[in-house]
Amino acid sequence: MTRTFFCISIWILFNCLSVAQTRAKVFENGSADTTHIAVNKRGGWLFVSPYLTPISTDSVRIEMILQHDRTIDWKQKQLVGHITRRELLPVNGQAVDFSLVISQFRIYIEPDGRCYLQQISGKLPDDDPLAIPVRAVYARNM
Repeated sequence: MTRTFFCISIWILFNCLSVAQTRAKVFENGSADTTHIAVNKRGGWLFVSPYLTPISTDSVRIEMILQHDRTIDWKQKQLVGHITRRELLPVNGQAVDFSLVISQFRIYIEPDGRCYLQQISGKLPDDDPLAIPVRAVYARNM
């Protein structure tokens, strides 16, 4: 009985370590896999599953999961990346707010494609490194 419990405990421990390594590798590998959004790796940003698509004749949906450590001033605009497809760039700069459970963020999309993120209010989640899911819609011809 004790031997079975020990074996199960070891299996659970290795399985948990594997999940943690997989999470880190997802961000590391996913950050370079896009043709629509380029990540600001020099600024310490990583992201996974970026998604950028037109949803109407004038609107674009931007989605991604961003990751960064806590070495930046979250109250200031932070360059997270840039949009690489010209047909998805806005004519004028856009600022779109989105909420997480305990925080309010704003993503800025500039006419040249640069994307900035800023925490507007609330508390950052306790996870370290911090991962932020971004989901917003902006207008191209506003």
